[in-house]
Amino acid sequence: MKSSHRTSFAAAAFVVASASIIGSPAHGESDSSFPTGDAASWLGRAMNCGSALEGSGWEAASNGLHCLSGELGGVVMDGLALVAEEQGRRVFGENFRIVHRLSWSPYGDGSGVAGNLDAIVPLNFTAGLSETGAEENALFLQQGFTRWRDRDGFRRTDARYGAAYRFTLSDGPDADVLGFSTVVQQNVERGHGRLVTGLDYAGRRGGGWLQHFTPVTDWRPGRRGYEERPVGGTELGARLDVTTTIVADAAVARWQGDGFESASETRLGLAWRPHPWLSLRTAWRFGAEEGGSARLALNIPLGGAPRTQPPRWEGLGVLGAAAAAASADMWRPVENVDRLRTVERAISPAALVRSGSVTVEFLHDEVASGGDARVRVSIPAALSEDLHLVLRLAPGSGDNPAVAGEDFVDEPIGVTIIGGETAAEASVRLLRNTGMRTPRTLAVEVSLAS
Repeated sequence: MKSSHRTSFAAAAFVVASASIIGSPAHGESDSSFPTGDAASWLGRAMNCGSALEGSGWEAASNGLHCLSGELGGVVMDGLALVAEEQGRRVFGENFRIVHRLSWSPYGDGSGVAGNLDAIVPLNFTAGLSETGAEENALFLQQGFTRWRDRDGFRRTDARYGAAYRFTLSDGPDADVLGFSTVVQQNVERGHGRLVTGLDYAGRRGGGWLQHFTPVTDWRPGRRGYEERPVGGTELGARLDVTTTIVADAAVARWQGDGFESASETRLGLAWRPHPWLSLRTAWRFGAEEGGSARLALNIPLGGAPRTQPPRWEGLGVLGAAAAAASADMWRPVENVDRLRTVERAISPAALVRSGSVTVEFLHDEVASGGDARVRVSIPAALSEDLHLVLRLAPGSGDNPAVAGEDFVDEPIGVTIIGGETAAEASVRLLRNTGMRTPRTLAVEVSLAS
């Protein structure tokens, strides 16, 4: 017997698979496997410090930071410094850099340890210079990834790659800088994708940004019983340099409404950077996702222009002084594109069947008349509760379909996919048809139990 598999659904919302009935039995098994891997596995060593940081008290925080420092020195410096300093600048110029940031948050979305890595690859090797010798423009590629844990404890790896162009708005040494960027975000574990287009501004007293987020993938399986997709929308933000080390920022956003109690969001933030490599940031969200967060970040750049002396502790900074050299750096990575935010919704069993997400297949290409037809019913992701379905044999397609009452009994057969599982199997006894001379096609339909 040769078999064909087809799936369809109509107003009654059922799924169909077909096979052929012949006079002799045949057996077939199928198996599939999926390659796994993690290109950012080396960063996982630094993530192991999360258990130390997640303890209580200053002693736990101190032990965690010592752990981060050790892992940073062992993993990042040894593995990347040689490439960044000797090879990257040699090939791409003095503005090539690798920026790495490890951060820790005691609570809120994304609590625990998170890691960021970005490579800045200059494209204009002979960037224009003003009469004062300052750079007038910057064109570069940015590629990186972020490793973090969401509020449900799921470890996420969000990769990004894109390009940015920035230019000065005057010829002075402390000129304001305007930039345009396009970045693609991709989640490794669940396959989400999002396009981010934006512009940013940096000046002597602060800066601002405008970004538009466009999802390029639809709903995909998430945690048990839920599915998720990237969040799309537009965000407008501004930043004020209170001192050379204290920064206040605010942003308003309009997000797509699916899954949010409100489509609008306001965010207020305050950051203190007493040392160029260390920062503490707190933020409050109102609207779509309400709540506060606090994050301690260790931010060490590799590559870039050579330093004449090590960075110094700056404390509270200088009130009213312009921090143009840092804020208007044309080669800094594009910001606010580290984590790919998603929204989730509960999976409805009825919606699974209506959308065709429930698949049904015979486990044999051929089934002997009078034999047992084994059927597997599958769903793309496990549900938190049992899914009760009904199977029913039916005539197949083609010129010689099976006949109810001669080849099979037309009656419902219950099958249940247990909560936490993604498939269930059932066995159906066919009628013995001694008068059948040529193979016939058989189908099976699946629908939601009433």
